[in-house]
Amino acid sequence: MAKRGFRVMDSDIHVVEPHDLWLRYLEPRFKDRAPRFEPIEGSNMEGWQFEGRVFPAFLDRPERRRLARVRREKARVRHVASGRYRDPAEDLRGDDPQAMLQAMDREGIDVAIVFRTIGSHLIGIDGLDPELSAAVCRAFNSWLADFCEKDRARLKAAAVMPLHEVRLAVEEARRCVRELGAVALVLSNHPVNGRPWYDPAYDPLWAEAERLGVPVAFHGIQMAYQEHLGRRFMDNFAMAHAAAHPVEMMLAVGSLLTGGVFERFPGLRAAFLEGSCSWVPWWLWTLDERVEKFGDDARFPLSRPPSEYFRRHCWVAVEPDEAVVRYAIPALGDDNIVISSDWPHDDSAYPHAIDAFLGLEGVGEESKRKILWDNCARLYGLSEA
Repeated sequence: MAKRGFRVMDSDIHVVEPHDLWLRYLEPRFKDRAPRFEPIEGSNMEGWQFEGRVFPAFLDRPERRRLARVRREKARVRHVASGRYRDPAEDLRGDDPQAMLQAMDREGIDVAIVFRTIGSHLIGIDGLDPELSAAVCRAFNSWLADFCEKDRARLKAAAVMPLHEVRLAVEEARRCVRELGAVALVLSNHPVNGRPWYDPAYDPLWAEAERLGVPVAFHGIQMAYQEHLGRRFMDNFAMAHAAAHPVEMMLAVGSLLTGGVFERFPGLRAAFLEGSCSWVPWWLWTLDERVEKFGDDARFPLSRPPSEYFRRHCWVAVEPDEAVVRYAIPALGDDNIVISSDWPHDDSAYPHAIDAFLGLEGVGEESKRKILWDNCARLYGLSEA
């Protein structure tokens, strides 16, 4: 397949987890604590419920439910205008690999890296029992491997990591890559149990990712029962989402770059997805300047500026319609940018995501070729795909 002469690798496509996933895949000793999709008490809505909480986080609050309704209605209007669905049932098929492959064909995507949707939300709880967190991840990752069996040449699994106890994340990373064929380890972009990403507690996970030869992929969620910028804006989802994705992503990038993670692990690769990319040049300039003036060289010894570590180790995803990327590329270059369709989420540009990117003015043909395929293939180690 070639989209107007370009091969396309989607750095971040999504499943929608079936309601019985954890009932089927969770180990027997955790079955009575399995996440369930049920009516939310005091409302006419349904949602995921787990460990006494609802998901997405705080959906039991009236203001959050109101904003969910606003989001659905705005999405419906956009979808009607764009002709998104030939069949309205397509909107519900994120749990079906054949539907994903059909959507990829319609969009013009050759290969996709397959990410969770609710899977990361469920473990977004500070103080969660680490063994239960690991079991929830194992169940999802096993299901996702079965999902990708439909076409392993085109569907590549990205495994969710349980971060409440890093030892368990290391064990799951090893299982997922060696036994299930995962090509990336998915992390939140906000802190877990209050630990910054440069905390030495994570070093065993960075070392394992380096040994396994797979990247760590940071991806945000809209809200969490953890330290999370979106919680400042419970009644303003536009602001909560803008903080939850790009701004939290900036903090995750900055933590790794200034905290010496890539100095300690020179073979580590990291992706920062679904948070746009045009902020990167300014943020790297800011980090370089702050490290020069204020960096704690004894605690975080760096042999080069943060911007250079970024260019050697990091990839970031452009939004398909991110027109301002034309100004970012001259400052950042075009070797560290990938693209995500975000199918089947209601805010994705499907089925016009790739067309929208190809239509961007001021982005050269060679840059488009790198962003649509070459850079993503290097990130995930799939150059022969």
